[in-house]
Amino acid sequence: MKTWHLRVVDTQGQAISQGKALWRYVLAWLWFVPPLAGVAPFKLSGGEIAVIVIGWVVFYALLSRFHPRRQFVHDAIAGTELISHRPMSKTIPA
Repeated sequence: MKTWHLRVVDTQGQAISQGKALWRYVLAWLWFVPPLAGVAPFKLSGGEIAVIVIGWVVFYALLSRFHPRRQFVHDAIAGTELISHRPMSKTIPA
């Protein structure tokens, strides 16, 4: 997440292992799998599916506002968090 200057670390601020990163990735599908699985048995139009999925994503994002550390559900379960990380500026010696 270099572009946004974010790092994923564990709850102690240390770098995460590949296994923990994979677990976080799997849990991040909570953004989309529940609403998609919920609408699968029904014959809904594309617009109705979009409203349900977008509603779920908004609800999921709002849940982070109620978490004590402002974490998304998948980060809380995985034991990870996002932190702001600005790289050191490169200065050219004169």
